[in-house]
Amino acid sequence: MARCGLCTVGNGLTMNRDWWQVPKERFAVQHDVRVRYNEIDGQGIVFNGNYLIYADIGVTEFFRALGGGQPGAFFAQYGSDFVVVNADVDYHASLILDDIVTVAARVARFSRSSFVIHIALFRGSQRMTDMAMTYAHVEMDRSRAIPIPGSFIADVRSFQPDPPEQTAPNS
Repeated sequence: MARCGLCTVGNGLTMNRDWWQVPKERFAVQHDVRVRYNEIDGQGIVFNGNYLIYADIGVTEFFRALGGGQPGAFFAQYGSDFVVVNADVDYHASLILDDIVTVAARVARFSRSSFVIHIALFRGSQRMTDMAMTYAHVEMDRSRAIPIPGSFIADVRSFQPDPPEQTAPNS
């Protein structure tokens, strides 16, 4: 188990492989992007690091659809911020130039001071990649993790088709 200073990573806040079974239509947000030339490598496939850019697109589109615009602005209403503390990527198949990719996003899990956004990439109906981004909810100066606002949890629960897991009570 590793400590990042804001939360403990490796304590069940990473990707749950059962999430691979979540069908495309059960994601709260879906946004299409086209694979561009600058995203591929010498093998003609999307370079592995670029998958995190797709994850960021999914997170941004999730918060935009939730009604907050950009993620940082959304949490500013609480006088707080959130930061990535862990990223898991599971590759199932390669994306290539000009693929139309559906970036699908949902909040998968809440804990006391962090949450996980599950992002899946689809080419048509084929699942290409699953990613889990763990975010710590922090004070504006990022000095310490703080409890996630109950109103944020309620907003997410009412927004997406399936409620996120709750691993610890919110206080």
